[in-house]
Amino acid sequence: MFFKYWPVLLVDDEPDVLAISRLAMKNIEVYGLPLKIYTANSTIEAIALINDDVEVGCSLAVAFLDVVMETEYAGLELCDYIRNNLGNKLTQIYIRTGQPGIAPERDVIDKYDINGYFTKVEATEDKLYSLIKSSIRQYLAYGMALSTIELSNNLIEAAGSRRKLLYTLSPIGGLSPEQAETPRWLIIDGDVLFADEIDAERGLQLLNRLRALEGMPLNPGGDRYVMDNQGYRLIEVIATTAQSQVSFLFKSRFTPPDLVVTLMHGFVKQLAVIWKQSRVDS
Repeated sequence: MFFKYWPVLLVDDEPDVLAISRLAMKNIEVYGLPLKIYTANSTIEAIALINDDVEVGCSLAVAFLDVVMETEYAGLELCDYIRNNLGNKLTQIYIRTGQPGIAPERDVIDKYDINGYFTKVEATEDKLYSLIKSSIRQYLAYGMALSTIELSNNLIEAAGSRRKLLYTLSPIGGLSPEQAETPRWLIIDGDVLFADEIDAERGLQLLNRLRALEGMPLNPGGDRYVMDNQGYRLIEVIATTAQSQVSFLFKSRFTPPDLVVTLMHGFVKQLAVIWKQSRVDS
């Protein structure tokens, strides 16, 4: 929800291929966000880019890698570097080659954990459009699932102590200057966490405004997902004897797909139960 664009890496030693690919992808948007395209003409250059640019190294959504560059298997070596040296299982990697006989498709898919394989002849504008759309959707869903699992595990480890829970939740309260365009509020039983008086009041006013809108039910218990036309979103879990009332407010640059909303609701629901069961400590 907090992306400005989707980083995409093209690696090929043919300048014309890079230029044509950039042109074909220029106007593609996914969930209303554009692509940010990075290029490299060799495996060495691509590795340097990955290591030197934090955005490429940490949030690369898709990579299209040529096989034959400075060596016959340079693209496969780059794929191995991304998957194994960096431990990056999230980036969607596609191998495209002008010499398919050098790297047979089944062998490459089985050995290098890639998401797709195609020849340069097959790399039409429609093909690239389809791959970009589907791969970024997969990247977002897989990334959100991994993040939700990690957060849930951290909640479980901190359960019992609200002080520990606050420490665990601190990255979620996004009101720092660099997050000015996509602020986040976490409100539990009426208390706005990680906010000064001004930001807390702003969050409560926003909460009341969104509560007045018609939302989408998330379960029979009354939990709701609400969004307005300014990009603000609310996921709210209703209080019961077994759980606290938790409201997660955030501003998104795009409308999250249903799977992402479901994952976020699951996390907020888990927080509501664990918070209720945890003691107040110092």
